[in-house]
Amino acid sequence: LWLILGSVGVIVATTLVMRLAGVAGWDTPAHLYKIAELRQGGSLLWDNEWYGGVYQMVSYGFVFYWLAQFVNYGFLVVASAAVLPVLFYAYMRRVYDVTSFVPAATLAGVLAVYLANGQDPFLFALALGMGGLVMETYDQRLVAALLIGVAGFANPVSVTLCGIFFTAQYLARPERRASLRRLVVYLLPFLAARVVLALFFWETATYSYRPIEVLIYVTFGIVGALAARLSCDPERSAKETLFLTFAGVSVAAAVLPPNPMGGTFGRFFFVFGVPLLLTLRRVALPRALIVVVVAGAALGQLIVPATHFVSHAEGASAKPDFFAPALAFAAAHHNADYRFHVVALSNHWEAYYFPVDDFAITRGWYRQSDALHNDLLNQSSFSAGQYVAWLHQMGVKYVFLPNAPLDLSGAQETALLVGDSRFAVVYRDPDWTIFRLRGARPIVQPGRGAGAADVLALDHESIALRVSAPGSYVVKVSYSPYWQVASGMGTLTRSRRDFIVLHARMAGEVDLRMVVTPKALWDELVTQLP
Repeated sequence: LWLILGSVGVIVATTLVMRLAGVAGWDTPAHLYKIAELRQGGSLLWDNEWYGGVYQMVSYGFVFYWLAQFVNYGFLVVASAAVLPVLFYAYMRRVYDVTSFVPAATLAGVLAVYLANGQDPFLFALALGMGGLVMETYDQRLVAALLIGVAGFANPVSVTLCGIFFTAQYLARPERRASLRRLVVYLLPFLAARVVLALFFWETATYSYRPIEVLIYVTFGIVGALAARLSCDPERSAKETLFLTFAGVSVAAAVLPPNPMGGTFGRFFFVFGVPLLLTLRRVALPRALIVVVVAGAALGQLIVPATHFVSHAEGASAKPDFFAPALAFAAAHHNADYRFHVVALSNHWEAYYFPVDDFAITRGWYRQSDALHNDLLNQSSFSAGQYVAWLHQMGVKYVFLPNAPLDLSGAQETALLVGDSRFAVVYRDPDWTIFRLRGARPIVQPGRGAGAADVLALDHESIALRVSAPGSYVVKVSYSPYWQVASGMGTLTRSRRDFIVLHARMAGEVDLRMVVTPKALWDELVTQLP
């Protein structure tokens, strides 16, 4: 009872402090935008407002955003974070005979700090997944499969973390293997549906996994395993297996080809690091060394979200007043033939304020999606010529430069914008400098022998344009097999840069829409299968 009340209390208190201090979670703008998009009648499938067009929630996870239409967002966050320590305690007691409440209580404190990351759908899905693992220990495998299966459609990263616990339990508990195999059988329909969904809505995405991250995760796993080996814990062998499983997964992920998951499974350390170390009993090491190990793990685990609590400069650039001048300029100069480029803030609130007002921007929040069109900005350096060519490629006319802490590419972009004559300052105030790119190229680019083209409207999942003559036109919106010519005469193909190519058969208006049909799904499935 005290664990439950304490967990709820510390999470509620932290949430209130964040609200009163104006501290928003790191990923919060992305989640608020997706919730707002659904409330405005947007689609689960596609969004033209980010990255030149991406499969939106369906390729990553949509359950949290759908549920937030009916349940208060804050309640979902508090409930997810508050229930996790209780589920962690129940699981560790059932599988590893951990009777102490200290690790679970520590997890409550960790999660209070972790809230600053704003990874709310992940925590929601992790609570579901941990609930499923607990239910399996009570032989409620159907319920367990349902909870874990739904978690996979809320946030797939949570399932990878649950998979670490699952794999370690399978290796360490031979007597439970039959039950765990049965759970896998029950999970197969969910896993198959997730794989098929990924094939239907496949997109290029890469999440960076840096060597320093590999080193941190492997070191934690090995140190934890050694501490377990040197302990007098009756369950030291099983706990050693758990730590080594995480280390092994860390190494395995490092040798995989670039993929959307990357090192995101490292959240296993960032959530459960110190609490797992505290489950070890009577470790045969000097007390001072144990304190150093636990303190080091705590520092690595909490330093990033902790600094977010005191980052006042970034908090100022999350306010509506900060964005008001830029949005007013955008409204006055909006032209459907072009999209805006906003030099990304370190907190990425531009990914909320611009698209929620229906202004399409070149980037969004999830850096892995930059892999399709915006990979230039992830490079260590790029020239003015490369930068201008990329802006042309994305159909940008105006570039918004905020006077606030910027993302990784911000310093280079600032230097190029200020120092190159191809950028003319058209607006300046204390918070924003807005540049117009001379010789900007529109979103629709006529091919050789084609006529003129104008974009009449571009919303979340449709494009309306007018062409003056038959011919081929590159539409700088990400290609998908589900784009169809809803009205007008023409066909669609994919360009070399993964944009849409419209082959218009006659002059006039052409409407393109995302339409997912059984035939289109089947054709895409056949294409993606080896």
